[in-house]
Amino acid sequence: MEKSLYYVNLNPISMETISPTRIDDGQLIEYEIEATPTEKKALEDLLRNVQAHDVELGNLFTFRHFDDKKVDQDKNEYQSGLNDVYEALYHLGTSETKAKIEEIHLINDDQKT
Repeated sequence: MEKSLYYVNLNPISMETISPTRIDDGQLIEYEIEATPTEKKALEDLLRNVQAHDVELGNLFTFRHFDDKKVDQDKNEYQSGLNDVYEALYHLGTSETKAKIEEIHLINDDQKT
């Protein structure tokens, strides 16, 4: 399958949006990836799953945020998912994206394959 160029931002409001066009916003960090439709769908699913564990969005209007165990569990699941997102972005990323991720030390050396 042929790969297409896409842009991913990790803004919590629109995290699962993978766009074929770059957004011209100096405050937004976008990651450029090359993906097949199947890879794009898998990344969108991962982003939706991670967003579901975002404590601030998911528990904003519930009493769940008073339960420390639940909050810690959500934080751990969110962080683990975010690590998976950065690993996927690195794997699918262009050389520019890989350099950005390496620069902010969000990928382990053994994941750089």
